[in-house]
Amino acid sequence: MRLMLIAMGGSNHTVKWATALRNRGHDIMLATFYPPNEIEGIDIRYLACRNRLSMLFKVRQVRELAKRFQPDIVHAHYASSCGFVAARVGVRPLVLSVWGDDIIEFPRRSLIHRWIVRKAILGADYVTATSRMLGSETEQLVAGRRKARVIPFGVDLERFRFVERPSRPTFHIGTVRWLTKKYGLEYLIRAFAKLAAKPFSLKLTIIGWGPLRPKLEALTASLGVADRITFTGRLPNEEVARYFEQFDLFVMPSVSRGETFGVAAVEAMATGLPVVASDIGGLPEVVADGVTGRLVPPADVDRLASTLEQYILSESMRREDGRRGRERVERHFDWNHNVQMMIDLYDEILAHMR
Repeated sequence: MRLMLIAMGGSNHTVKWATALRNRGHDIMLATFYPPNEIEGIDIRYLACRNRLSMLFKVRQVRELAKRFQPDIVHAHYASSCGFVAARVGVRPLVLSVWGDDIIEFPRRSLIHRWIVRKAILGADYVTATSRMLGSETEQLVAGRRKARVIPFGVDLERFRFVERPSRPTFHIGTVRWLTKKYGLEYLIRAFAKLAAKPFSLKLTIIGWGPLRPKLEALTASLGVADRITFTGRLPNEEVARYFEQFDLFVMPSVSRGETFGVAAVEAMATGLPVVASDIGGLPEVVADGVTGRLVPPADVDRLASTLEQYILSESMRREDGRRGRERVERHFDWNHNVQMMIDLYDEILAHMR
């Protein structure tokens, strides 16, 4: 099958999709407006743009690429940029995968932003979303004129292996987040500081980077816990998996509905970590409350601290929730199965065209 992807070439999500589809024997061209990562075996066409508006001037070039490549299917990722351009290109059939912010946040900026996303959705023949919540929001934007098929963005179960964690003298809490306001890291740090005032030996590792790092580091210093909290910066996926083996508990303290899935939570669960997450967005579809972890109200420092303390005090609770988390990932979020779900959609589309 010849597949033309129109997507953000620098995104790990794009790399993961393109690589998986190539490994299944498909011929892939990737058209991107963003500086791309190198992906072995993929024909990458970088159409440099200064900003989102300048993408509109690349429609003709993308159309010419499609004319030469002759794809069986065009698949655009992210409605508010690549999806809108793909809809203007007009090559059929067109699949659009929505990611989160493009549906939850972008359309709320203005009527023009909303119009852009609606055009992208209605310009696609098929739409996919990573969660039921995101799919529902997408359908509502176009008054049900398109239906979204849910295809989760799962994890590699070989890379993120189940780990039996021994009792350790220091309890290690971890998270993987962009350091921006929507991910609620301030509340995790404040909850951690409450627990650090008790007779527990604790440490917190925050993996990721972003504009809030200086403010968050200043907050740790003001709360007197800077010596117990490590900011690693951005790490390769392989190194993140090694960090998960060192953690005893994983936390997703998001405060935005734009958290429509929670890949990091799925990765953590795959290794047998219980997850404490905010009850917001698509996180309740990933973390089964009272089964694989706990859901807490967003931005509630006291509830977050008390829930973390329950796990600190109960090794059996950590083990049971961690084991059930791995089982849940194997059932619903196995990356190989999720890739096959997408290929099944492609096959359905081509069958309907015959």
